[in-house]
Amino acid sequence: MIKVSKAALDSALEQLCETGWDIDKELQRLELQIEKFDIPRLRIDHHEDGKHRFFIDRGESYLTEDKQFVFLKHRTLPVLVLAEQQLRALWLEGQEQSRCAAVDGIIYSKEPVSSSCDQCPESLPGVGACKPGVRLYVLPLIKRRSRLMVFNISPSSIRLWRDHQLRLARGGIPQIAVITTFELMDTQTEEYRWARVEVGIREIVSKPQLQKALEARGQISSLIPRLQLNQVKIPNPQ
Repeated sequence: MIKVSKAALDSALEQLCETGWDIDKELQRLELQIEKFDIPRLRIDHHEDGKHRFFIDRGESYLTEDKQFVFLKHRTLPVLVLAEQQLRALWLEGQEQSRCAAVDGIIYSKEPVSSSCDQCPESLPGVGACKPGVRLYVLPLIKRRSRLMVFNISPSSIRLWRDHQLRLARGGIPQIAVITTFELMDTQTEEYRWARVEVGIREIVSKPQLQKALEARGQISSLIPRLQLNQVKIPNPQ
C-alpha cells in the first residue's frame, strides 16, 4: 500500500486552502461516513516466551508516520464493559475468512452450513468445528487511550468470562457498576503457548466514569444495528 508523509500532506492541505476548499467541512463530510464503523480493536499479542501483551489495532492509515499497532505495558487492563455479542465462526484450515459465521444467532454467511446455529452439526460441543466467541464493547480506563474499543474473548477464555458474570449476578451487581479487569495468564500445552484472559473487578465505578460510559453506550446503540462482519471481523482463534 502506497503511503504519504506528513510533510506531503501539509503541503496538500495548504494548496486546498489556497484554492478555496474548506478543509474542516471536507473532513466532517468524511467522518460522517465512517464514525459508526471506525472502532479500534483491543487485541492480545501471544508470545512463545510467555511475554504476552495487549495492543490496540487502530487500522491502516495512508500516513507513513501513523502507527497501526499501539502496544500497551499493562498485563492487567481496567475497562468498563458496555455491551456484549455472541459469536460463532467455522474456520477451514489455511483460510483467512471464516467458512460460516454468526453474531447473536444471526448467520451472515452467503452459503451457511445450516439454516440455524442450533441445528448445525458443526456447533455441537466436542463434535463440530464451529468455534464460539464473545465480542465485548469496552471503554479502557488508561491514559490517552480511553475511547470505545472492541475486544474479542477467545474460546479458551469464555468460561472465565462467564464465571465473572455469575459472580456479579449472585451479588446483584450490575456489570456497569464495577471496573472490570482483564489479566493475561500464561497458558501452555505441548503444542501451544498463549494467554488466557482472567477476569475480575478492581473497584466500584465513579460518577465521571459512568457519564463517559453513557456517551459510549449511545454510540454502540447506533452502531450495532448497522454492524456487518466486514466492518468488525471475527478473528481466527488459532
